[in-house]
Amino acid sequence: MQAAVYFLQVVLNIQRTIGKAGWVTRHRCNRQIMLFLLFVVGFLSPFSSATESFNKHIIQSVNVCEAAEAVSAFRESEFFSTQECQIKSLARIDSNDKMIWVATSFSLGDVKAPHTRPLGLYFSAKAAAEFYLNGYLIGRNGHPSGDAEKETPGVMDTVLYLPSEILKAEHNQLSIKLSSHHNIMRFEPVVQRLIIADYMSPQNMVLRHYLPTFIPFGILFIGFLYSLYLTISRVSMDLQLLLSTFSFAVLVQLILEVSRGVFAYTYPFHDIRMLGILLMSACSGGCLLLYMARKFSINWKITFICISLGLTVAGMSAASALEDKTILAFMVPTGISVCLGIYAAIRHNTGATAHSAALLIFLLAIILKPNEFLDIYFYYFIAALFVFFLILQTYAYKTEQRQRIVEQTRAQRLQLALDDFQQNQAPAKIKLNQAGKIEWVNSEQICYCKGARDYVEIVFSERPNVLYNERLSALENELPSTFLRVHRSYLVNKRYIQSLESAQSGGGVLILTTGEQVPVSRRIMPSVRKVLS
Repeated sequence: MQAAVYFLQVVLNIQRTIGKAGWVTRHRCNRQIMLFLLFVVGFLSPFSSATESFNKHIIQSVNVCEAAEAVSAFRESEFFSTQECQIKSLARIDSNDKMIWVATSFSLGDVKAPHTRPLGLYFSAKAAAEFYLNGYLIGRNGHPSGDAEKETPGVMDTVLYLPSEILKAEHNQLSIKLSSHHNIMRFEPVVQRLIIADYMSPQNMVLRHYLPTFIPFGILFIGFLYSLYLTISRVSMDLQLLLSTFSFAVLVQLILEVSRGVFAYTYPFHDIRMLGILLMSACSGGCLLLYMARKFSINWKITFICISLGLTVAGMSAASALEDKTILAFMVPTGISVCLGIYAAIRHNTGATAHSAALLIFLLAIILKPNEFLDIYFYYFIAALFVFFLILQTYAYKTEQRQRIVEQTRAQRLQLALDDFQQNQAPAKIKLNQAGKIEWVNSEQICYCKGARDYVEIVFSERPNVLYNERLSALENELPSTFLRVHRSYLVNKRYIQSLESAQSGGGVLILTTGEQVPVSRRIMPSVRKVLS
């Protein structure tokens, strides 16, 4: 629950800031921010302690020796007495283009977990290595060598069984010979993890760490399919396409993260994997920035995007570690998006406050704890942010759709009024063929038309009825829009409608000013009622 408490503190600070700024009413601010809060806390709570229950002894620093004569000197007395050896943290070990020895000591009491299973040494490094415990070779990961052609790359994550007959209760000497000749990126730490714990598959250990990310993965995958469906359906196509691309990039990034626990790969592939994560982080950050720029329709889009791209590249170049570059690839566009959202909120753009508040919470969470954030928490926040934006976008679309319906209804009423006016000024005429003569009749004199197979009975208000030798659909095309289709067999002139009465069958009956009644079918009844209202 530490993540939930931490997130609550961030939310409360942002909420107070926005409330003091006076951009929106406190009620609206609370409702929108609390919605985002519920998403994140709901996601974080079930698995907040999933990775904390694994007891282990983590080795933080080792003795590093780069001297050539140390290659054969792995015995305790000779190794630690070598003058070229230095105590370094794991992150500072450098075996690129050379072979080195590292050594450390540990006691069984350092491993807190009860020894119900054999102990294992978990080693994650971009290197090939040989492992010695108390002077005995216990395993290899690849084949280390001072020559690049003779080196066989090891897998990125490996575990070695620590034989109980070699282990001592106190002062166990662990020595590792390693080399790294096939690294693509030389600025990344060579050794990432050195842990002693109960023996299990190293992939299981990684998957145990990433297990809570299956929830945001499912949310992002379903959200991706939904936003893709809306894109194909041409519903706010450009914005939905950006959200789809955003969620897809995060999904690929998460898959690349979890892939480390799915299969074992040699350490040169690790750099390719990390470059893919960096690329997906930059892609998702760019999509977020483009979404905000498109959402609030700034006039200087090209200039804005070029400046943002330049700032992002500059920030990534300034960072030395790849993890820092990955954070900045997403953090810089997010910060620019926050500024854009605040600018749009000042200009009273609809939805700008909610977007900027959510992004500001997200940005501050990264700034406050960047090392912890670029892991499981990152994907929970991303999933919550994505769902929050998707809800806001869907709500905006529904509002726009309702407004469009209202405008269409007004346009239809305006068109009907215009048709009525034109009909009064210059009534439309239809041609009737009767007994060898042609007669032109003003449509305003027609009360209603009744279809009967291949002819139509035209009922006039002040003259005898006549037969029209065409189908009702053909006559409907010739009559003006002042005539209303109320039944498959009836067309009624709205000028003669006096009232509409409902029938028990679900249909209705039109009472005309002439005293006649015309049936209204159940299927057409709602549209007739709407037109007459």
